Amino acid sequence: MSHDLDLLIASELKRLDVLIGSRRELIARSLRDYPSMEELDALSALLHSAYTSMERILTHVAKNEGADADLRSKSFMWHTALLNTLANPIGGRPAILSKELHVSLGEYLSFRHLFRHAYLHELQWSKMRTLVEDLEKVILSFTCEINNYVSRHHL
Repeated sequence: MSHDLDLLIASELKRLDVLIGSRRELIARSLRDYPSMEELDALSALLHSAYTSMERILTHVAKNEGADADLRSKSFMWHTALLNTLANPIGGRPAILSKELHVSLGEYLSFRHLFRHAYLHELQWSKMRTLVEDLEKVILSFTCEINNYVSRHHL
């Protein structure tokens, strides 16, 4: 792995940490009390932004693994192909994402699709709540697994 990729991943993980850290109060308040329409809008943007940040890192990892050409051939399904590719061992490479994280990220990807194609007033707290509630745990798992990947490639 190049030093540049290492720095890029570290920078993206820091941005993700800042994104969540600056919204912890909103998350806590929303889990405690039913969120207002404006809070739902903010939370939906947070979920979208957090997933997009993680996906950006995964795209860099896929490029490092030489899997980006195959993903580009998947056209509109490349988002799903990215998760599937990194969750499965290929050749001598072990899976980069655990099965549990793969499933979790798939749920955030589904929400990303909904967010990008629905009107904000159509989003429902009942369908977002678990994603908001689990977001920090998923990001922690993601960070751990990506850092493990980085460590393995520095040996």
